[in-house]
Amino acid sequence: MNRVQQKLLDIAKISDIDKVRRVDLVQMVNCEYPSQITHHLNQLIKRGDLVRCHGRLTPALSTSCGLVRIPIMGEADCGEATKYADGRIIDNLAISPSVLKPKLSDRLYALIARGNSMNHAKVNGKEICDGDYIIIEKKDDYVPADGEIVTSIIGGLANIKRLRRDNANKRILLLSDSYRPDDYAPIIIDDKDDFQVDGQVVDVIKGIKN
Repeated sequence: MNRVQQKLLDIAKISDIDKVRRVDLVQMVNCEYPSQITHHLNQLIKRGDLVRCHGRLTPALSTSCGLVRIPIMGEADCGEATKYADGRIIDNLAISPSVLKPKLSDRLYALIARGNSMNHAKVNGKEICDGDYIIIEKKDDYVPADGEIVTSIIGGLANIKRLRRDNANKRILLLSDSYRPDDYAPIIIDDKDDFQVDGQVVDVIKGIKN
């Protein structure tokens, strides 16, 4: 697969590529003409790398060797949000579908956890430690239930926390879940803050420890 086609696949993992203008795709994949975009999209469809699902072109989940490709969208802090969430794919996590607990979906993406403020939280029985791959299901117009572990964006920065609703004071608390809870203060969110919940943490793939 050539470079342009791989970039188009990466874009299709996180965006409805049919709704992205061809002239914008030309700049995003660094080619010369919109006609090249059409040609490469047709080639991806012909080979079965792009399939139409619920009216949208999405990458086929399985690789030729039977693995699942999940885009890694960078890093997220388990403590104070310091990593920029710029929507770029930095790599792909190739993994056996038998390892994943959630239902396979084109809405899944991964982040690399940084920090240990969530190392007491468990998702499918697995703690979230520094260097682990966090699997997130992206949900549009997502209203998380109280106590869910979520990925949120605060002022353009990504973090992983347990969300609590403080309805009495009309605010949201993002809480750490650590073996050393006194080390991490809550993040307190007001309605006026630049804040959004991007998705729910649905699985953890343990990283390799040195």
